[in-house]
Amino acid sequence: MSAKKLNKKIWCKVADIPENTIFMMGVPVRGFFDLWPKRGLGNYLHAYFTLFKGDFSEMCYVRKEFDEQADFLAKKMLQNTVWAMKIIDNVEYWSKEFFKVSRKQYQTNVKKLSNLQLANLLKVSFKAHQESHAIGASVSWHADAEKERITKYIIEVIATAIKRNNLNFLTPVIFSKLSTPLEQSYVEQEEVSFLKIAKQIKLQRKILKTFIYSDLDILEKELSKIDASLYKLIVKHYQNFCWLSYQYRGPAYSLSDFLSRWQAFLKEDSNPQKLLEQIYKKHVQIKKEQQQILKKLKLTKKEIDQIKLTQRLVFIKDFRKTALYHAMFCLEPLFKEIGRRLGLSFYQVTAMDYLEMIDAIKFNKFNPHDLNLRLKECAAYYDGKNYIVYTGNEFKKFIKNITFERKNIVSTNEMSGTCACPGLVQGTVKIINLPNQMDKMKKGDILVAHNTNPNLVPAMKLAGALVCEAGGLTCHTAIVARELKIPCVVGVPSVDKVLKDGDRVEVDATKGIIKKISN
Repeated sequence: MSAKKLNKKIWCKVADIPENTIFMMGVPVRGFFDLWPKRGLGNYLHAYFTLFKGDFSEMCYVRKEFDEQADFLAKKMLQNTVWAMKIIDNVEYWSKEFFKVSRKQYQTNVKKLSNLQLANLLKVSFKAHQESHAIGASVSWHADAEKERITKYIIEVIATAIKRNNLNFLTPVIFSKLSTPLEQSYVEQEEVSFLKIAKQIKLQRKILKTFIYSDLDILEKELSKIDASLYKLIVKHYQNFCWLSYQYRGPAYSLSDFLSRWQAFLKEDSNPQKLLEQIYKKHVQIKKEQQQILKKLKLTKKEIDQIKLTQRLVFIKDFRKTALYHAMFCLEPLFKEIGRRLGLSFYQVTAMDYLEMIDAIKFNKFNPHDLNLRLKECAAYYDGKNYIVYTGNEFKKFIKNITFERKNIVSTNEMSGTCACPGLVQGTVKIINLPNQMDKMKKGDILVAHNTNPNLVPAMKLAGALVCEAGGLTCHTAIVARELKIPCVVGVPSVDKVLKDGDRVEVDATKGIIKKISN
């Protein structure tokens, strides 16, 4: 797209993604243009770029194109739930394939491979990455992004049914329950495994004392000598779940991270068996409640299918993103080996697009200086034909020709959004968008973010309530809030800019209202 054409468009920044990489974004972005039209997902996008600035990135679209694409997707999905379900089933299949091929990549001894073999190994996950993350982004993110088209439609369906049947139900509570998927997430799987090991530790008094009273570094060094079988279980747990916090460029959880969690848990003298029973009962209870609610709402078949669609959307958004984080973790040894051979850092390697990385491996074609500039600031642009990463003066010229829509951030004592999980809480605001900000989080604080991601889950577990700017039933904050039963409001405009650390607020998640009590 020429500079003149760029300047005529009004652009919008739709989503903030912390700790993002050019490699991760390049694969799905091509799919937005190359795959969506072929799969009946719409053909409204003609230009896109990711704006990278240090640890943060923003997804930038032409406003008119983004809205037309989202309107098309939401309308088609709600009208043709069978088609939408087939898309989701396909995304689930490719996400599972993404797990498989990523695991094989991780298990490969990359040091023994030739450069050509390294390039071929990199290619192995491309299709699964694109099918899972590009196609998945259409139905589980784009359709509901910003204006919460699907979320608000389903809320209205529920509200109308409650009124029609004269039921004493709160719409946000019913929406939260009906949109909760029945599948167990990886975060829950980790929690179950964690509690089972905690249960074993509590059954052995000597081991329990060792965990409670030993310094963490001593515990890590001596545990294998104290109880070899328990140590194997802990190491297996670590290997199975260390990648959960990885996101796009790490770090993963360390063994000491897990040991410190068990230590803190055991010091609290919590009952792991009771907590396990609560988890086991939760999904049975949710299923039972959903059946009872649907019976009382007396919805049409089409409306029931739409409710089921929302459950699948919440599930697939979490599942495909988890597959992506796992894949990025598994690719780290490969990226480091590529860096070693080319004289580049791990971060420089991830600043390459997929095709650029192939050229670098096969033909030694790369520019270290340009990669360093990308890590500071750049724009990765694609229009369906040309993929260009603008840096330095070219970046400044490119941005100069971009007109972003204006967003007025108004300081106010009351904000509103959509209830993701009901409840009423007062607490102190902590703005947390990056893992290095989690240390300030105390139990009962109100975690406020643009959006959350898996490496913020430890802080989210401490929160009295969760509030974020990103909206919709499939945003990460909403998904985790339902899972942890934490009051949550999503889709609150500029909330992480209006509120500040230390503000005292009341979060009435049921009504979707946040009131500032004091500064």
